[in-house]
Amino acid sequence: MEKFNHVFTKQGDKGYTKLYNGTKVDKDNIFIEANGHLDELTSYIGLVKSKLEDKKLVQQMEAIQNQLIVVMGVVAGLDNKIDIQSELDKIESWIIEYEKKYPKQTSFVLPGKCELSAHIDIARTICRRAERNLVKCLRESNIDDSLPKYINRLSDYFHVVARYIEFVQVIDEKVKEIIWSADCKVINNKLNDINLEQAKKIMDGVQQKASEMGINVVIAISNKDGNPIAVHVMDNAYIASYDIAVNKAFTSVSLKMTTEKLSELAKPDGSLYGIQFTNNGRIVIFGGGTPLIYEDSIIGGLGVSGGSAEEDTLLANYGADLIRKEWNR
Repeated sequence: MEKFNHVFTKQGDKGYTKLYNGTKVDKDNIFIEANGHLDELTSYIGLVKSKLEDKKLVQQMEAIQNQLIVVMGVVAGLDNKIDIQSELDKIESWIIEYEKKYPKQTSFVLPGKCELSAHIDIARTICRRAERNLVKCLRESNIDDSLPKYINRLSDYFHVVARYIEFVQVIDEKVKEIIWSADCKVINNKLNDINLEQAKKIMDGVQQKASEMGINVVIAISNKDGNPIAVHVMDNAYIASYDIAVNKAFTSVSLKMTTEKLSELAKPDGSLYGIQFTNNGRIVIFGGGTPLIYEDSIIGGLGVSGGSAEEDTLLANYGADLIRKEWNR
């Protein structure tokens, strides 16, 4: 009969376990307790990771989990020293990145603005508990003194990510309020959608107007779902204008407003301040994007990039007028 190795060994039933070097210790030994907190932290990060939709954050959380496994090995006696400075530098760069994506805090944070940020705040508090236990370990061993510093920095990382997640949710809620408010007369239904032939005619008209103005632009047109259906690049247009024009078209459709109007709402005192940090950076908050509207229905979006914000706005509005004329034929 084939021997099967079960998960249980019964060797720890009397309250003892072993460190990596074979030393027998009580299960409430400070090193075992420290690793218990780190194990709890790793598992809770897994819960957070399972709820995240942001792929970049998922990758960061997974990298942290892998590093915590290394730290747990050190605490258990696998090695006394590890090179953790590069990991510290990485975490600090992530902290700086996310700090820039939400307004500066002016008051004490009360966790729980949304479910996901609440989970991340719990991960932060587990970090703090693990850090306190590692400090105890330092008093009794020569383990690397950079470990508590790394865990401390992780708690800072979870703090800023939780605030970023809360900020994104607040922005999303405000966007929904604006889009569906009584003042928003534009609707998006299952009526007409712009097609490629019509898009080409609009782009030809905008190109002709841009040539008359003496500027070289990129013209992008999306359907009513925000997906690009045509992009026209004039000779000598800026390379960067391609993505900007596509994103302007996307922004105008997804928010059902011109990017010129959005630029006002996205000012520091505006109701959508910080919206440009959402949707993986695809939201554009300067002029040149407009919904294409026919009979109060959004049928597509138009983005123009290459001139000044004022010039791009003029060309986008010109294109929007063309689509109305084209649809009336």
